[in-house]
Amino acid sequence: MKMGNHSIRVTKRTASLFGALATVAALVWFASTPVEAQFLPTAPAPPPGSSSTSDEPVIAPPDTASSGTVDSGAAPGAPISLSPAQIEQARSMIGNGAASPEAIQRLCAGVAAKHLTADQIDSTAASLGLSGEQIAELKNCASSASTAPPEASPRANSSSSSQTPGGPVGTAASANGESLSSIEGSFRSLAAPSQQVHNPTPSNLRQFGYALFSGPVSTFAPLGDVPVGADYVLGPGDELNLLMWGRVNRTSRLKVERDGSVLIPEIGPVEVSGLTFEQAKKLIESRAGQITGVQVDVTMGSIRTIQVFVIGKVEHPGLFTVSALSHVSNALVASGGISKIGTLRRVELRRGNQLIREIDLYDMLLHGKTSADVRLEQGDVIFVPVIGNVVGVTGDVKDPAIYELRGQEDLAAVLRMAGGVGAFGYSQRLQVERINNHEHRVDIDVALSSRQFSSFAVRDGDLVKVYTVLPERNNVVTLKGNARRPGVYEWRPYMRVSDLIGEGEGVADHTYFGYALIRRIEGPDRRVHYLPVDLSAALRSPASGQVNLVLEPRDELTVYAETDIGDLPHVSITGSVRKPGSYVLSSGMRVSDLVYEAGGIKESAYLNKAELARVKVVDGTARFLYQDIALGSALDGVGGEDPALETGDHLFVAEASNWHQPWTAVVEGEVMRPGPYVIREGERLNSLLERCGGLRADAYLEATVFVRESVQDLEQKELDDSRRRLQADAARLAMMPKQQSANNNTAQTLEVVQRVLTETQSQQATGRVILHLQSLDRLPSSQDDIVLQQGDKVIVPKRPSTVAILGQVFNPSAIVYERGRSVSDYLQRSGGPTQWADTDHIMLIRASGDIVTDQSIRHSGKAALFPLLPAISGGLMGVEVERGDTIYVPETLRYVDEMQEAKDITQIIVNAATSLAVLGILATNL
Repeated sequence: MKMGNHSIRVTKRTASLFGALATVAALVWFASTPVEAQFLPTAPAPPPGSSSTSDEPVIAPPDTASSGTVDSGAAPGAPISLSPAQIEQARSMIGNGAASPEAIQRLCAGVAAKHLTADQIDSTAASLGLSGEQIAELKNCASSASTAPPEASPRANSSSSSQTPGGPVGTAASANGESLSSIEGSFRSLAAPSQQVHNPTPSNLRQFGYALFSGPVSTFAPLGDVPVGADYVLGPGDELNLLMWGRVNRTSRLKVERDGSVLIPEIGPVEVSGLTFEQAKKLIESRAGQITGVQVDVTMGSIRTIQVFVIGKVEHPGLFTVSALSHVSNALVASGGISKIGTLRRVELRRGNQLIREIDLYDMLLHGKTSADVRLEQGDVIFVPVIGNVVGVTGDVKDPAIYELRGQEDLAAVLRMAGGVGAFGYSQRLQVERINNHEHRVDIDVALSSRQFSSFAVRDGDLVKVYTVLPERNNVVTLKGNARRPGVYEWRPYMRVSDLIGEGEGVADHTYFGYALIRRIEGPDRRVHYLPVDLSAALRSPASGQVNLVLEPRDELTVYAETDIGDLPHVSITGSVRKPGSYVLSSGMRVSDLVYEAGGIKESAYLNKAELARVKVVDGTARFLYQDIALGSALDGVGGEDPALETGDHLFVAEASNWHQPWTAVVEGEVMRPGPYVIREGERLNSLLERCGGLRADAYLEATVFVRESVQDLEQKELDDSRRRLQADAARLAMMPKQQSANNNTAQTLEVVQRVLTETQSQQATGRVILHLQSLDRLPSSQDDIVLQQGDKVIVPKRPSTVAILGQVFNPSAIVYERGRSVSDYLQRSGGPTQWADTDHIMLIRASGDIVTDQSIRHSGKAALFPLLPAISGGLMGVEVERGDTIYVPETLRYVDEMQEAKDITQIIVNAATSLAVLGILATNL
């Protein structure tokens, strides 16, 4: 039996083993496969060379079974799964051996295809009740079949190793891993014309045609149920089916006996051996038709097998049993194929010691002609002699390979066998590498168009090399760079620069017309020469040969964009334009062009006069020239005030005096019409409050918060500076040498500084301007009626009813305001200062924003006249508190000495307290 490239000789013992397993497989399949699947085409008939003695059709379990206990989707190597009932049924059938020889051979191939491991074979066979000897034989069969080489395509030995012209030798591969044909590789090489052309090499050549006969078993195996032609000659072992209906209804199988006759019931023996099927059919129908009232039909039953010898240079020479329908090619496949030292051009078919036919398999391989592939008869001998003369063909041909010659053949015939010269083959040089007189190698160059080519005879061992044309193109010119259609164009005689630009549909935007470049290859040494081109002049004067140069083949014209040139002439513009900066000076550019390229003028531009500055070098000395431009006239294009610009010119557009966007101020809080208001230049606070409709009934004018952006910026700068100084002082203290007596104070100071910095990290300045407003009637004549500025904000809070006590007191809170109460009264009502309170620096922050401390009272004007007044009046503790005021008790701070950080910390704390007071007023309504 043939499996892959191996023959397995089936003995009676293995036949019984395989018969048992085949029966199990058939039972499982019929139990688990839908009815439709059972009528699918049956598995192929056994290959020629098997020991089959019957041609009964065999049902092979398909791989598409979708139900039952068979795991049809299992991977190779998965054991067969059977139900207990099926196993018992199989065991009972194993003893009967109910399986045909064809089924035995099919199962052997199936075991190999499933790739069962030794353990899986043991478990499966043991469950079926097979003996140890039978299991060992099954393992032997699987092992022999698994060593078969993989299937090869008929022409894989030649086309798969094709070389890509202009590319590397060997099989090319595409981006997705798929191998490329030589034709695909040739066309893809056009994308890289500068790639080096590789010379033809025989390193990957294979012998042509041998893979066709070394395929799997079923490739050429004739099916047992194929139609039989009318010219089929009957012989002993064939079987005819006789159908009789009418008065007698009967179906009979008529086997051709050894004497050549068939026995027909009620008629007797009829001699049919040597007759064709058509002749035998007519004979039997005429004999059976003599029975009155009976009609007869004769069909072909099973086909006999014959034995043929396949000897010579084949893989497995010997005697093979094949179907009587087999041809010469079937027998060659059964023998494992022709070895590579055997001939494909002179295969001999002998019958009765007579040479019947000499078969040239190249007729089948190259032209598809099968007339020489005749049908075999019993006892035929197929003899494969040693291979004849061979010649290798490599390079740019469609099917490079090693071909066998049949007699004397010329070079043209060899190239035809290789599919002909490829589209990219070089016709002026075809090289034949030859061994002369078995002494030395010589190379012979032949041109395809020469007379020598048609009569050049090839010899044994010749290597024909077909070269590839060079990728370089000769009749072209190339347009590169900033063109609308850059690319390669056909060169024509007297073609000029302007012509090539026209072919490319002109230049693209922002082209630099002052310079273009031609790259030209000249002389036998292929020296590169560059020619500058004034592109603007060439396009303006196409008839001028001095500027519009004539192109030569393979010239490359590069057109540059403005951004490609590093030292382009520039002009600049600053001032009241939307996009001030430097711009490339284009040809004929004027002042108005520069202004428009800069985005146009702003609304604030002064149109009566702009200043144009220019520098010129005169006698080696730079001179600066200035010109006043009436910008409005220049932009309108009247009056001749739009001069042309030169390299390096600078245009300054001034801004109109006192120009600004309309100013706005915001009024919030307890006014009739709060919101943003446009303010006039010089407008004062009183006017703004009147425009917003005046105050509401519950407005508290004395606590008005007036915020100015410029003041806020200044305060924020001071606050940030204080924080930075504190950070620097903290770093300095941490790096100072530690003295024993000062260790505690230093640590406490660092702790205070770090805490203050952390707690006030996000602190922002309020920007409040302190005003002392009593009533709107008095405001116009007071110093508090200040001039408004852009971004001012006026917030008039509601009349508060509380006083806030914050900081180091036992109960920081808001206490209901009572007229006549002092600071001391409110501190007592909040529980008084804590042990960490700094009672020397308590602050009273008025609703108007004023801050009152003991120190401010001591330095007041009254205290200067009456020094004992602060002590008599009780100082800060005796000051009367007004509604909306805030009392802030700071924490006691200790320092190493009287250093700068004490002042900075105080400033930060005062800012924080002021911010809290403002928030308390605006929150209000406590």
